This record gives sequence, C-alpha cells and structure tokens, in this order.
Amino acid sequence: MLEEQTLSSGMRVWTARPVSSGEPERRPAVIVLHGRRGPIDIDGSWDRVERLARDGFVGCVPDLYHRFTGDRGPIEAQEARIDYGDDESLADLDETIAYLKTLPYVDGDHIGVAGFCMSGRIALSYGAAREATAIACFHGGVYPRDYAGEFAGQASVADFIPKLSCPVLGLFGELDPRNPLENIQRFRSELEQHGKSYQIRVFGDTDHGWLNLKSAAYRKEQADEAWEMFTTFLRDVFAGKWQSDRAIWRFESDSSVDYDLARLSEDVAARSPTYGP
Repeated sequence: MLEEQTLSSGMRVWTARPVSSGEPERRPAVIVLHGRRGPIDIDGSWDRVERLARDGFVGCVPDLYHRFTGDRGPIEAQEARIDYGDDESLADLDETIAYLKTLPYVDGDHIGVAGFCMSGRIALSYGAAREATAIACFHGGVYPRDYAGEFAGQASVADFIPKLSCPVLGLFGELDPRNPLENIQRFRSELEQHGKSYQIRVFGDTDHGWLNLKSAAYRKEQADEAWEMFTTFLRDVFAGKWQSDRAIWRFESDSSVDYDLARLSEDVAARSPTYGP
C-alpha cells in the first residue's frame, strides 16, 4: 500500500513497505526515480516500489518535478520535457534520504538509488556526489546527451564515473537506440579504467522501456530476469558482499553481430515517433 507525504520543500514522496504484524523491522530502502513523464501511473514507478515492498525493501518515489508549477499535461504526454540541473536533483535526493532515515522501519545505513530512463544519470550523479550504498540504472544513464552534458547545470556522465562511491548495476536493451551499445561499452570501459565495481547486462532483442508493465515494449522474460538481478544485487551489496577494497566487474551482453545503431533508430522512430529519451 502506497503512503504519500509532502516534505518541507513541497516535494511529494510515495513509499511502500513490507507488511508487518508486529514491531516494524528496519529494512533497506530503495529510491525509485521516475522517467520523463513524471510520477504517473503509466511511468511504472509505483508498481516498482510496491514490488520492492513485496521483496522485503522499503520503496520510495520522490516527485522530481515539484518545482514545476505549469501544466504537466504536455510533460506526461511526452510533448515537452523538464531537465533540472544536477544541484536540484541532488537536493531532492538529499531531502528524500533524510526523510527515509526518520522512518522507524527504514535501515538508514542501507539506501539504494535506482534510475529509470531519463533518471539513470541522476542516480549516477548521486553516486558520484555522495557516499551512496548502491546505484542502479535501467535503460538509462548513458544516453548520448548524458555523455554530452548538453543541458544547463548537467555534467557529463564521464565526469561522474571517477567519483562513484559504490557499486553500479546497469541493465540495458540491445534494441534501445537511446542507450547505444557503443555508449554501454564506453561506460564499461570507463568504470574499469577507474577501478569501479559494476554489473552490466544487455538483454537481446529488447527495446527501451522493457521493464515497464504499462509499456508496449514490456518483455516479461527479460523484465523478470532483470528484477531478480536487481534485488540480488541490492541484497548482496547491503550484506557487504561487494567489498569496497575490491573492484568487481561483471559484464554480460546478448547482441547481434550485425548491430546497426542507425537502422535501430529508424525502426524505433517508425514504431513510436513521439517517444523521446
């Protein structure tokens, strides 16, 4: 069951926690960052926090668009977009984490951040700027524009990687032109270059948004496997199995030997011409 709270900044957050019949047990928490539509049902964030609660975690979705006072209709329809700078995103995550640490059922020493689509880079920015515990990126974080740092106040993902303070999980789709294989390979190379621990998986024959139950791109088999990898990663990191003095590199990819980014981009544009990154 989702619980809604408005924090001092005016930012709304929604949380879900495991059902308990007695005194609440302190559980690790995971912040789920919404995609470009914002925190709406079709985005899938609420499904994810409720699933996290069923898996034994406290899930939390903050409204990263709380500063915006205009009509959200075009945002939710993906006809317009909001791009805040890194400082605003960090402030929102700081406030969310501070709130979670006040809850008697949250283990404040074990809080992860997961970014989906557009918010993948936000998760990475937090892992670079703060002493984070675990970071995950689902079909996001390595867009060409994320590397370019093309929006005001947003640094390049390349600047985040040397500063990452925790292990990173990256889950991507082969057929997702927004996260091209060359960028995933670059991401992997830079993580290794700087001695950062990671687990990366590229799912074959899989497009953007494949984890979202409400997306036409949803792929149950890949989504179930990705979710199992996600929760296992979280449990292992929170249990100390990813030691801070060791660089752990895990990479698995399923992609065509004839991979052609230009052709993929054309195919996606033909299928969903209004869907942006």
